[in-house]
Amino acid sequence: MGENVLLNADTNEPTPTESQVAEVWTEVLKHDQFGLDDNFFAIGGHSMFATLVTYQLRDIWGVEFPLSLIFEHSTVRELASVIDRAKADAVDSDAVTG
Repeated sequence: MGENVLLNADTNEPTPTESQVAEVWTEVLKHDQFGLDDNFFAIGGHSMFATLVTYQLRDIWGVEFPLSLIFEHSTVRELASVIDRAKADAVDSDAVTG
C-alpha cells in the first residue's frame, strides 16, 4: 500500500480490514492519493472500477459483495465496517450452526 493512503485520514491507525480495502482501491484506481474517508467516486472511481473492487473483495474474503455496496458505502472506512460486520455475522452464524 502506498504511503499517501492516510493523507486525509484521522491520526488513528487503520484497522486490518481498512488497510486491505485501501490496498484494493490503490490497485484498482492506480493511485494512492486518498484517505479513509474519501468517497470512491470523488477520487476517480466509477461503476466499472467498483465492479473490480467487489471482485477483489470476494477473492480476499470469500464472500459475494453486491455492487451496490460500493455505492452505499463509498469510503474505505464505511466499506471496511460493513465487511467487518459481515465477517462477525458469519462467525456468529457458524458458531450457532456448526
